[in-house]
This record gives sequence, structure tokens and C-alpha cells, in this order.
Amino acid sequence: GRGGESMWGGKFDDELDSRLLHSGRGVLSMANSGSNTNGSQFFITFKAVPHLNNKHTVFGSVVGGLDTLQKVEEEPCDAADRPVGDVRILDTVVFINPFETDLKAYLEQQAEKEEEAKKEKVLKRKREEEDEEGGKDWFSNPAAAATAKTTTYKDGVGKYMAPPPSKREEAKAKAAPPVGSGG
Repeated sequence: GRGGESMWGGKFDDELDSRLLHSGRGVLSMANSGSNTNGSQFFITFKAVPHLNNKHTVFGSVVGGLDTLQKVEEEPCDAADRPVGDVRILDTVVFINPFETDLKAYLEQQAEKEEEAKKEKVLKRKREEEDEEGGKDWFSNPAAAATAKTTTYKDGVGKYMAPPPSKREEAKAKAAPPVGSGG
């Protein structure tokens, strides 16, 4: 092409993305004459051209019709590296609209963040309420620990563990009728 106006009526800014690179054959990228000078021209790469990364906006890739790309590559060029004959693209198909998939992923991510923030807010409120109550059920509260009754059964390791029932207590428990049996 020879250039022309963009659909916005003039030049527009680069939309560079470090994930989108001129990494191989069939990459579609905006032609420009410097930073933020995109118009209506684009180019398709025939091979990786890493020196163009972050200088030209990548916006797609060829996913079919590589035989047509081969024919374009074989077209003779003049001294200015322009095709001698006209090369026209008569039809294109957008298989995946990256704006739709990126937008959907972005909205899902935002919804997850909002849900996480709501959960955190509820948890924070619950902690604050417990703190206001004095943490009555938490033994990390010194006042609660001081008033809690603990039974010590013996000295040393396991001193708070109840000893096993004696044989007399076991026999008595076996002889007693089950709770709720009415007898």
C-alpha cells in the first residue's frame, strides 16, 4: 500500500505489548514512521524479526493460507523493497477477537478480586467483633486464659491428659443402660 488515513482520521498511538513479538512467519504488525505514527498500513513477516519488537504494534497472525503468504514472498521487488506487481488481500477472517477474550479474562479476574475483597472484609469484621467481645473463646486472650479452669492429673509430660478409666469405672459404664433407652 501507499498509506492513507486510519479509521480514526489520522495517526494513532502505538499499542505495544511485550508479550506480542515479531517471533516468526506470519505475524501481522502495524507499519509506522516512528513512535505513535500508526496509520492504515500493516505488514506480514516472512520470518522472525526481533529488531522490530516494541517498535511496531503486533495485532495478529496468519493462521491459514500460508501458501498464499509464500506466493507474496516470491513476488519480485524493486530497489525500495516494494513488490513490482500489485499484491492485494481480497478477504480476511478474524478467528479470535483478542479484545473479547482479553476482556472476558479481565472481567473474570476483576470479579475474583472483588469476591476476595468481600471475603476479606467479612473476615476482618468478624475479627474486630471478636476483639470487641474480648476474645472470650480464645486462649490467646490473657484474661480468658487466667479465668479458664484446667485440671492437672499428674506432673510432667501429659499432665493435662485424663488417665484411662479404672476397671471398676469400665465395668460400671458397661452395666449402665444406654442413654435414652427408657430403662
